[in-house]
Amino acid sequence: MSATTVQRTGGALPTVRRITVYVLLFALVSLTAAGTSGLIAIVLGGSTENRGSALAQSLAFVLVAGPLSWLLWRSLAKRLLEPAEHTAPAWGLYVAALYTAALIVASISLLSVLADVITGHPGPWQERVGLALAWGAVWWWQARLWHHPRRAPQTLATLPGILGNWYGLALAWGALAAALASLFTAAIASLASAAAFGTPWFTAPLAQLPWLAGGLLIWWWHFARERVGVLRGGFADVALVVGGVLVAAAATLGGCGVTIHALLRFAFGSGMPALQVIPAALATALSGALVWAFHHKVLRESLAPVRTAARLVLSGIGLAAAASGLGIVINAALAGSSRQLSGYTAGDLLLAGLVSLVLGAALWVPAWRPDRAADPRGRRVYLVAVFGISAAVALVALLVIGFRIFEHLFDAANADSGLLESVRAPLGLLVATVLAAGYHFIIWGGDRAVLDTEISEHPGTLESLVLVAGGDTAGLRQLLVRLTGARVEVMAVAGVPGVPPPDEAALASALAGIGPAARRVMLLIDGPTELRIIELEQSSR
Repeated sequence: MSATTVQRTGGALPTVRRITVYVLLFALVSLTAAGTSGLIAIVLGGSTENRGSALAQSLAFVLVAGPLSWLLWRSLAKRLLEPAEHTAPAWGLYVAALYTAALIVASISLLSVLADVITGHPGPWQERVGLALAWGAVWWWQARLWHHPRRAPQTLATLPGILGNWYGLALAWGALAAALASLFTAAIASLASAAAFGTPWFTAPLAQLPWLAGGLLIWWWHFARERVGVLRGGFADVALVVGGVLVAAAATLGGCGVTIHALLRFAFGSGMPALQVIPAALATALSGALVWAFHHKVLRESLAPVRTAARLVLSGIGLAAAASGLGIVINAALAGSSRQLSGYTAGDLLLAGLVSLVLGAALWVPAWRPDRAADPRGRRVYLVAVFGISAAVALVALLVIGFRIFEHLFDAANADSGLLESVRAPLGLLVATVLAAGYHFIIWGGDRAVLDTEISEHPGTLESLVLVAGGDTAGLRQLLVRLTGARVEVMAVAGVPGVPPPDEAALASALAGIGPAARRVMLLIDGPTELRIIELEQSSR
């Protein structure tokens, strides 16, 4: 009986069946929600044009897709009581996808109506109210399924909360940036003594209040009430590094760079037009810095590998900005000082390159820490990523340079423009990329030498060691690598506070008890003197 069950629930056929059924259910539920929202809009007095066609379409969606989705769901509801079904990844993906889609459609429809009411321009609100009500019901249904005692997804169970958390934060982030940009625009207009006509200056910031409040409410609901803020590991850590560090830091750095460049252009005589980009850039920088600062505090409670990944991401952002700035500086140095570059002089281009170079270096140095020794294993993936991106950029730059050279040789119309003038932009980018890649290649070689030395100093049979401990294990991991020369894998105990690690003598004494034939061992640390070693695998002799 058990063998028959495994054969029925395992393999590719059940997976394909689940994907097909869930995609079909997603489509049917979406059509039913669309039809329901159309009927609500008609009841509220909307759709004055082509009312008959709108009514026919809504009735078709509700009366055809509605019963089919109900029948399909009744069949699935029984299956989902089986562990093999509600533990399948496809079920978790379906719940997360429909939950997030319903949340996005319902919230945007409702918040847009509230924003129009605040600004005094309601417009055609019936359709949006219908969408908010219909998709809000779908969201409520999916929220109940997400927490159902017997049908809740067991695989990817936290994905709906993580997606909802970051959607709410993105909504509030965008609203805050738009509101600040409107305020800064009004401030610059007042400095320029521009007379205000028509819409008052405070209307645009007020229109962002529903979006800001709604985004914060969605974010708080998932971060605090659904306890997404305490999630660690897996996709939660990936989202934290990507959203809270990569996107937020890039927005902050980019906004600061554009703002400083515009102020420098204004100071050097470009006039008030140079300040037109400041409101959006400064608003982006401030809102990004706020998100970045908040998640910097969250990172303090994360495990060491997550903090290392965040630091390397910041290093990559700084490296990209500095390399781009260096390429722009080379480009500007090769340009004629009087030549106009799409509204910018070579001096403006030089300022942009210097700003990007300085800001990128200011971020890269504290993140990369070139004056400190680092664990070679902790940054190998980062170095490979740098080499890959550098190779792609260098290839594109070389192709452009080759094209420009051949175009200059064979096209008489371009003979008067000058070869240097046509290749200086890709040439500057190529030089900056080669310098960055060359520096990191030296780092890669040094790391390889360190690893080879560690292996040669410890020629025993021990190949890998699994460290099981709580708290920050970065220093302990490096010590184990130095003492054993083996590959050290960390199995962090989430939610358990770290204990003082054993000193080097106690650790060396415990490791001395490992048998000479051991290839793979597990080290469990519960305190400074509480160490247990379990041999997992021995070499065959």
